[in-house]
Amino acid sequence: MRDEERIPGIIDDLYAGTLDPLAWRRGLLAMADVVSGSAALLLEFNPRSGRVMRNENHNVDPAVLSQYNDHWCTKDIRREAASRLAVDEPMFTDNVLSRRTFLGSEVYNDFLMPADVPWILSFWLHKACDRALALSIQGTRRRGPFCQADGERIRPLLPHLRRALEIKDRLQVAQVRYDTLTKSFDNLSFGVLILDADGRILEASAVAAEILRAEQGARRNADGTLGLRDPAGAQLNRWILTGSPPAENSDGLLRVPRALARPLSVMLTPLSEMSRPWMSVRCPRWMLLLFDPDRRVAASRERIALDLKISAREAQLAALLAAGYDLRAIAQRMHISVHTARTHLKTIFGKTGLHSQVELVRHIAGGPASVRGVH
Repeated sequence: MRDEERIPGIIDDLYAGTLDPLAWRRGLLAMADVVSGSAALLLEFNPRSGRVMRNENHNVDPAVLSQYNDHWCTKDIRREAASRLAVDEPMFTDNVLSRRTFLGSEVYNDFLMPADVPWILSFWLHKACDRALALSIQGTRRRGPFCQADGERIRPLLPHLRRALEIKDRLQVAQVRYDTLTKSFDNLSFGVLILDADGRILEASAVAAEILRAEQGARRNADGTLGLRDPAGAQLNRWILTGSPPAENSDGLLRVPRALARPLSVMLTPLSEMSRPWMSVRCPRWMLLLFDPDRRVAASRERIALDLKISAREAQLAALLAAGYDLRAIAQRMHISVHTARTHLKTIFGKTGLHSQVELVRHIAGGPASVRGVH
């Protein structure tokens, strides 16, 4: 197959490979096959020491690669000359040193020939003082040396390879952040749900999933939407439909009645429109916090007091509020009047600069107090 017929498929595989490891491997091996190479490597070097910091191996014997990394990379006489070449300039034996010098070298006779990888065609994809990234295509004894024409056949693919690597890096960073955030949510004692614009559940933390499985006031409906026992269910649906909280939602919380337990408390907050993807139909639109007062409360009074710089008594009220209790229930637990509870709450607002119960709960939920227990 001619290069002009193969190149589009290779490019497709490189970009598809940002999400599909099989397509990524297929694309890199196809690049090697364009010049009859036997394998492909991505290598990250320390330019000062010449040491290989990491590699991505496609078809090289792992034992051979390990031996090169551990011993031969610093003895490879091609390395110093190759380091002077520019990004995207083909690197092959005859343009970095004389054939005679190479054939007489220790690395060629004692390592490359016995391993049957004597010839390479390489390109710097990135060069900086602290790190350098290279693509290396391996050639066997039977294949023979690479030349400038081989380099020119590969060169048009390099911008696509570099861009695909940048996309892979961004996706990997995003995945790390997502995994970290997911673990953080799973450590909270209240549930976290992400809903789309129709109220379908896109993500559920471990606690939220447990509450939904119990089906006591909250459940996952057959169509994937969140179902709450009325009147909270009707209020939630109206809130999602109109984008505005119901008039009776004065403290920012919905109450979900349960037959065998105290009511669940639900707080709904919209997600930024900037989080909406261009191509996906189901996109995150709402974050819902689900508080079960019968579970161990995750926010500790001590940490809330330190975080918000409020008194222990005020921190106790804030912790109970974060647990989903309303002011009347908090007053009963703290053995104070509702009027005194409201006074404590106003004092908290004055000290913290927060303006509502919803803001206070959000702060506690996202702050250092959210992973410890109330006593």
